[in-house]
Amino acid sequence: MNICGIIAEFDPFHNGHKFLIDSARSSGSTHIAVVMSGSAVQRGTPAMFGKYQRASAALKNGADLVLEMPAPYSCSNAEIFAKAGVAALASLGDGVVSRLVFGSEAADTELIMKSSFAADELRKSDRVKQFLSEGMNYPAAVYKAAGEQFGKEISSVLRNPNSTLALEYCRALRSSAPFIEPFAVARKGALHNSTDTDGVTASGSKIREMISHGEDVSALMPSPLDDPCLTDRLDKIFLYKLLSADKEELMSLPDVDPAIADRILKVSERSFSHTEDFLATVRSKDITAARLRRLALHLVLGINKQDIAPLPYVRILALNGRGREILAAGEHILPMDTSLARLEKTSAQAARVSLIERRASQLRALGTSSGSSVNEYTAQVKLTNS
Repeated sequence: MNICGIIAEFDPFHNGHKFLIDSARSSGSTHIAVVMSGSAVQRGTPAMFGKYQRASAALKNGADLVLEMPAPYSCSNAEIFAKAGVAALASLGDGVVSRLVFGSEAADTELIMKSSFAADELRKSDRVKQFLSEGMNYPAAVYKAAGEQFGKEISSVLRNPNSTLALEYCRALRSSAPFIEPFAVARKGALHNSTDTDGVTASGSKIREMISHGEDVSALMPSPLDDPCLTDRLDKIFLYKLLSADKEELMSLPDVDPAIADRILKVSERSFSHTEDFLATVRSKDITAARLRRLALHLVLGINKQDIAPLPYVRILALNGRGREILAAGEHILPMDTSLARLEKTSAQAARVSLIERRASQLRALGTSSGSSVNEYTAQVKLTNS
């Protein structure tokens, strides 16, 4: 077997995702294991589509095994997201997964790996600190310092926000799963977070925007998905939590420092009707919109700093016959099961992560037209024999 891994959200599963899986298969992978976000996603919202629908779509379009990345990992920053995804793949057993395949604007795996080493050095760079003290934001400071120290090619990779996850995947592989090699595939058609579409491919953000406006996206997705969660329906929940949080509650959240907490408290003294208006007022050159959305979701779900601990278990969401072969290929390092009830009994951290993921599923359900919640203990995983 030649088993490759993919870390994704598939929210929704679109033609670009099918292209990535097809590329992994055509490049020699006989088996494909996916680690997919559960009910909360990295952009800081509940998933637009349910995890079971997305896992089923992945299975129909070439994946063999789909594992869940639960909240709090799936809705945290790129470093935490990448570490959890790599940990889930590595937990299948030493040497079971040979490659991590991911989309990139430039399919130059060696350049991306070199850039990940450069990013490590720049985190401790006095030159970056100097540029920050002169008023630059962090990405601009890193870009300028990288240009001086490593040259134009690497600085361009570090400047591109779409490269962030690719760099973090490489860093996570180097630190915790050196037996898995990175393998970049050039994105086809619209780039990540692009607002364009050629009628066949579009970024996930563009497709979600089209869905929220009631537009037809059937040509952009190989499998239909239904009952999306629209964040507008959840707006008052987020706004209430942001306006009512105190300093202690804010400081307990991951990725929050006293300056951000104080800024939120000051802004909360004003009147707002929408969450996005509140967050736009809090935002500054060194606080990104995505970071603030994740902060708000952490607040709603009750995720605190202590919850960002090593991944305690791996839940199976979907598999076929080849997926069963992947599971049988090595000795599992973490508890692995289809049953959340069994998994949450394996440790106190497992019980805590299960609770947060169940909260995320309930929140997502409130944003759907049906409002119908899923019982995470009785929900059926997708199992096929093919």
